[in-house]
Amino acid sequence: MNRAIFSPVALALLLSPLFGAAAFAQKPFDPALPYPEEVAVSSEADKGYVYRRFPGSGRLYTYDLDTADRSACNAGCDGQRRPVHAPRGSVKPIGDWTIIKREDGTNQWAYRGKPVYTLYHDTPDGEGETGPWHLLPYER
Repeated sequence: MNRAIFSPVALALLLSPLFGAAAFAQKPFDPALPYPEEVAVSSEADKGYVYRRFPGSGRLYTYDLDTADRSACNAGCDGQRRPVHAPRGSVKPIGDWTIIKREDGTNQWAYRGKPVYTLYHDTPDGEGETGPWHLLPYER
């Protein structure tokens, strides 16, 4: 039996027309890129860069049930998991940050296509949540 063996690069090139090149490579983090006024970026020892809510320094979360242009965490859900709102008006996407429209008509920031939230009573170094909620990852 003859089996063809593809290197990871060859496989990525072969499949990229089907899934897009973005599925195979995440662009590197650049701390010099602009970010919203409602967010702060800091360098944390042995972890790398992390985005936090500003003011307040709450950690940022994403939700598995969200889509790139819609929040699934609305009435009832958004009380404990506060969306990071983007002001109305002339706010435009900034670097890796885009804006989605929520069900209540307010705007929310999304990082690399994922709407972001903070957790009520979360501590900067707390355990956070599990399940469909994930901390926005540290970047190197």
